[in-house]
Amino acid sequence: MDNIFFYCERTSSDILGEPINFYTNLFFIIFSILLLFNKSISDKKYALLIFLIGVGSMLFHSVPNRLTGFLDVFFIISFIYYYIFTLYIKLNIKKYLSAIISIVFIAICFVFGIVSKNTLLGSSAFYLPIIFHMLFLYLYFLKNKKIYTYYNLFLFILVLFSFSLLLRSVDIYLCNIFFIGTHFIWHILNALVLYHLVKFYYLIPNRTSPKKPT
Repeated sequence: MDNIFFYCERTSSDILGEPINFYTNLFFIIFSILLLFNKSISDKKYALLIFLIGVGSMLFHSVPNRLTGFLDVFFIISFIYYYIFTLYIKLNIKKYLSAIISIVFIAICFVFGIVSKNTLLGSSAFYLPIIFHMLFLYLYFLKNKKIYTYYNLFLFILVLFSFSLLLRSVDIYLCNIFFIGTHFIWHILNALVLYHLVKFYYLIPNRTSPKKPT
């Protein structure tokens, strides 16, 4: 990575050239700790993955290079894969199909990100398919709202993620107006998104004879 000036806030090559982008990753760590000590959250892998997302992003925003960039992306992909995998299992999709869905979805994100990287979306293009996937899931929960009574929480998560992605996308275009940019807000809102996604997962009732998503 020859160019390290990916975001408005970085104006030097110093290790703390993006202090706000760096420190707002603490929100991921804080929410991961909340999940870790939440007795109703039995699967602590969610907390670990969110913690690693915070650490990976901290590393990238302090020393942006190929290695830290890889770690940043790897931890994000790990959470996406694991969450989709476990979510579809809880929606009574067989494990091997859930794994396939997760892998195919990540591949779609990568392909869309590569194809659209030179558009106004830039690197944010990778995340756009997530919005459509979440919309699909919300419509499924809405259709079966008698079972998924907390479907409005998922709508809140969808709106919050859409807004956070918008702020991530416009960061580079607002440098002359708002010199610190908007990427740091993406960190804060996305930490909230991941936290509530895990909370929502545990609100989904276990069903013995469910209706599968179609």
